[in-house]
Amino acid sequence: MYSDENYFWGIFAYYFGSVLVLLFMWRFRELLPGRHFRNQLLILLASIMLVPIKAYPDMGYMAPAWFVSLFEGLTGSTEMGFLRGAQPILLCYLALSILYLAGYILSRVTGRSAGGEVDTNLSPD
Repeated sequence: MYSDENYFWGIFAYYFGSVLVLLFMWRFRELLPGRHFRNQLLILLASIMLVPIKAYPDMGYMAPAWFVSLFEGLTGSTEMGFLRGAQPILLCYLALSILYLAGYILSRVTGRSAGGEVDTNLSPD
């Protein structure tokens, strides 16, 4: 059995690697067509990679939800199997999508572009 420190450093390394993968995807997101499609794809990937759940129901250790679902689905250790991690992933994806939609609507209502505002008060000397 691993110690608490082993679990801490393992989850730290996993999340650090996940953030690096998401930064890579953010950098090359322009390759995909459709601004909203690629943003939703990034939200989906972030939800899948970053949502944790308890690795074992009787212990307090956290693990990535997709990995716990995959492991339990392949081993058949519980009756929920693949669906154990799907609920928190889906919930986080829907919450982030609603926040994205609200931000988009708010930016359209206020008339601000995503690139920022241009200061028109400057006059040439």
